[in-house]
Amino acid sequence: MEPVVSAKIASTAIVLVVTALFGLLPLCILRFLRGRTAQGRAGAVLSYMNCFAGGVFMGTAMLHLLAESEEEVKEALASNNSTSMIEYPITEVAISGGFFLILIMEVVVLRIMSGRSSGSGVHGHAHTNYGTASELTGTQSRDKERRPLLAENQEPVLDDGLEDKLTSSGVHEEVREIIRDDPSVFRSVILVLALSLHMIFEGLAIGLQETQASVWTLLLAVSLHKCIVAFSVGLQMRQILKSTCEFVGFIVVFSVIASMGIPIGLAVTDTYSEGSLTVGILQSVATGTFFYVTFFEILQREFSHCHDFVKLILCLLGYAAIAALKLLDKD
Repeated sequence: MEPVVSAKIASTAIVLVVTALFGLLPLCILRFLRGRTAQGRAGAVLSYMNCFAGGVFMGTAMLHLLAESEEEVKEALASNNSTSMIEYPITEVAISGGFFLILIMEVVVLRIMSGRSSGSGVHGHAHTNYGTASELTGTQSRDKERRPLLAENQEPVLDDGLEDKLTSSGVHEEVREIIRDDPSVFRSVILVLALSLHMIFEGLAIGLQETQASVWTLLLAVSLHKCIVAFSVGLQMRQILKSTCEFVGFIVVFSVIASMGIPIGLAVTDTYSEGSLTVGILQSVATGTFFYVTFFEILQREFSHCHDFVKLILCLLGYAAIAALKLLDKD
């Protein structure tokens, strides 16, 4: 077995396990988030991790995937003597196609499930920032008259304000509104799974790589993002799926979806030879997904209403980490 194939198989297992572990983490962590100070710190840590992941994703898309996609497409066109098409920006069109594919899919799913217009703007993601730990804990005075965080003989749950802060990195604001309006378990599960299909394209980018170094670099970026998303989705769905068996089953399905893009990419590279136009276009589409996640799911949400220098520094550090890894890439 070739080393790159072994790396892809190992990556599939790693993504599956990491997603499952972080998705199941709310089963344990909810019991420890009893004080508002602990809750505020948890929200701030998740926010800071999300900013670092944003820098990592941006660096991966700009410094790694973009260049490789363009090179793959040009090699394919040159080998097929398609000189008339070399000047056309096929790579850029495919990247834009991947970006708009995810955007269209999310808008359509949200519209169908909500049965109403999306209102202002085309994107349904929350624009609520997490804030720092002190900000999160200092704005809770208005909730003092609300029900206790831990009611007697009930499973620990988060108050609504903090739940929004913790889950907004992985679950749309419109998703939470739809779930609250119609708390059907089946409806909620289908909605979250449908909006998580973009994770297949993230895995596809790993499966289409041709070197071990590229596989491990992308695995680092994708795993970091999936940790945050899996925890956020798990936290939201734990409020809906009260049965532990149902919750575990959902996380297993969610983890399989998160990891299945890698074997799909592996199958494509085994079917088509190196320098294939099909591989180049699929890699470009996956690159568009990375840009979507970077700018729509991370940076927009974290910085639209927040000017935290710590978040900015962490984002820059994430980008710098990928830039440093690029210096070590000898392929």
